[in-house]
Amino acid sequence: MIWLLATASASITLEAPPQVGDEVVITVTDPFGEPRSGETVRVFHGPELTTEREVAIGITDGRGRIRWTPSTPGVAELQVGEEPLRIRVAPAEAPLTVMFLVAVLMVAGFGATGVALLPRRAR
Repeated sequence: MIWLLATASASITLEAPPQVGDEVVITVTDPFGEPRSGETVRVFHGPELTTEREVAIGITDGRGRIRWTPSTPGVAELQVGEEPLRIRVAPAEAPLTVMFLVAVLMVAGFGATGVALLPRRAR
């Protein structure tokens, strides 16, 4: 009976925070820290929303590991059997145009602050 309870739950860990386009290794272990091979790993994008989407990642290898490359940013839930793990998938880095716009706005803000701090006669 105790053996059945021990095999019922799993521990899901990721080697790094997930980010769109970057491969991450997911490890599944039992409560004693032993790898669980042959486990199906699924991900639910947008869990508990009407737009929820399920994707099967695959089956763990002999070391209880599987590689996954996220393609959708946002909240997701990894699931092995009945064991869930809620995660946040970071978006890919911002495009260069966004970074350029942020830099221009910062320079304009500093310039406006500098002009406002000048004595009235110097303006």
